Amino acid sequence: MTMIVYGVPGSPYVRAVLLTLEEKGAPYEFAAMKPGTLKQEPHLSRHPFGRIPAFEHDGWMLYEARAIMRYVDAVVPQPPALQPSDSRALARMEQVMNITDWYVMQQISRTITFGRVGAPRFGMPVDEQKIAQAVPDARHCIAEVARLLDTQPYMAGDAVSLADLLLTPHLSMLALAPEGAEILDAHANLGGWLGRMEGRPSMQATTWDRLFERASQAAAA
Repeated sequence: MTMIVYGVPGSPYVRAVLLTLEEKGAPYEFAAMKPGTLKQEPHLSRHPFGRIPAFEHDGWMLYEARAIMRYVDAVVPQPPALQPSDSRALARMEQVMNITDWYVMQQISRTITFGRVGAPRFGMPVDEQKIAQAVPDARHCIAEVARLLDTQPYMAGDAVSLADLLLTPHLSMLALAPEGAEILDAHANLGGWLGRMEGRPSMQATTWDRLFERASQAAAA
């Protein structure tokens, strides 16, 4: 079965889907896109809202990262299962995924992370005021994520779940910003969790530089 992920290297949502595929040991292709091509064809045929990632499986198209992640976990039979069977653990997974979409993305990734990490990489100016204004909300958001993690090794309990795979790309990039590193350092449990996630082969296979390298190799082939 052929699975193709369309997206821009550096996107936390693209990386979350790639992490899911890597964790499941599923063969896939990464079709790297340039940032300015999302709102035009052929991508609009894959994702009518011009966002990323988009996903193709044997000609069948799907978009929205969380839907793709759940689909991959369902159709790839080999372990690990990335969604817990326990009702409370499953609810916690869903809660953390919602927090990632509605608060981490909005209050942290779009402001501090993109401004401090993404913008310079794409040759864009850094909005210092926007970053500074985002810090209080980011502190609040990270504190709540750390509280929910508590003493568990992973967000939904003892095993990695889709919640970890969705959240990690956001916080991995946040740690590259001085403001983000300072915020994360205030929560030892969250730092331990991030360290465990960073050490996983799936994370090492999907770094920004590694995805650019894979895209360059594919273009040259």
